Amino acid sequence: MKLTQYISLRYIGATILAMVIAIPLFYIVIQKVLINNIDEHLEDQKTSIAQKLQNIPTRNFVNFDDRVTITTNPKEHFSEKIFTHTFFNVKDDETESFRILEFPVQSAGVAFNVQIKQSLVESEDLLKSILYLLISLVFLLTATLLLINYQIKKKVWEPFYKTLDQLKNFRIDDQKELHLEASKISELNDLNNSLNELSTKNQRVYQSQKEFTENASHELQTPLAIVQNNIELFWQTEPISEQQAEILNDISTATSRMGKLNKALLLLSKIENRQFNDIQSVNLNGIAEHFFKNYQEQIKSKNIDLKTDLKEALNVEMDFSLAEILVGNLLLNALKYAPKDSTVELIFTKNEMSISNQAERLALFQEKLFKRFQRQNTQENSTGLGLEIAKQIAVSFHLNLNYAFKNGRHFFIVKKK
Repeated sequence: MKLTQYISLRYIGATILAMVIAIPLFYIVIQKVLINNIDEHLEDQKTSIAQKLQNIPTRNFVNFDDRVTITTNPKEHFSEKIFTHTFFNVKDDETESFRILEFPVQSAGVAFNVQIKQSLVESEDLLKSILYLLISLVFLLTATLLLINYQIKKKVWEPFYKTLDQLKNFRIDDQKELHLEASKISELNDLNNSLNELSTKNQRVYQSQKEFTENASHELQTPLAIVQNNIELFWQTEPISEQQAEILNDISTATSRMGKLNKALLLLSKIENRQFNDIQSVNLNGIAEHFFKNYQEQIKSKNIDLKTDLKEALNVEMDFSLAEILVGNLLLNALKYAPKDSTVELIFTKNEMSISNQAERLALFQEKLFKRFQRQNTQENSTGLGLEIAKQIAVSFHLNLNYAFKNGRHFFIVKKK
């Protein structure tokens, strides 16, 4: 959920909740105020009628108000009370509510029961009008808040979304610097300035790191090549003792491994820094076929039964050289760890490539499998970077590289996301 929606929904929700609670309370308060006003009016009428009954002879008293009922010498005297009562109006065919005040009066030895009625219909109509007005006000307020939120999102947050789009398209390996526009809003302006400074610093650090990695790699290649050449020259000198031959062989092996390790680290650094930009549609099936042609001798030497299903083409948008490394590392890994006289299977579909080989041991440790320098056999002549490189290539081009162990076989699966 976006920040604007998060804030607006809670703001509008709190406002509506407050209105929903306030409307019934307001209705009850207004209703009590109106009833109190009617009760005060009834009390005033009571005082007026009582004075008239006491000051005017009964035979001369005439009542022209049909809302006032006076009973002379009643059998039962009223006790003073005020209440609300509902009557059915036959004439209008509807039920009406009245506020009624009953009280007794004594005048010149004559007893009276007096009842005064005041209709509540007008008050109820007024309350309904107020209620409808408040409900309309809630809807109007909600619509206004939504409109204000839309305008704020469109105008106030527009610079923020523009900044976000520029950040999404920004590449640290690009020569162009990030130039975020100044904003009228001070917080966004501070954010843009900070991002501009941060991107510039990161570009400088990236360039320094890139240059250091490349220079260090190239500088290491030269002494390694010299050492290797001198070892080969030393092999040609005579005589060489058995002990010297063993030492030279160890040095040659270590130098060769160091050279491979140096190239692998350089490649890994380039992958992590996204220095491969030759993106094209690559057919992984063709790369696999070319790989098997180059490794026929190794396949024959281990008597490996190669089973392939290359009918469906798997095309991926990525750098071609990295695609070769990805497929090559996984296939070479399968051939290397497959026991003699076993099978290696390669199956392609439109969305995935599955490579499997028979296992000599139990399942591999998945938590360490794709981490650098994590080798399954410490005695083998390997850099421990092959699967790490394959994983980084897959991640860089939005592919999933996963491992599974089923039916005594290791499976490495490359799948499109």
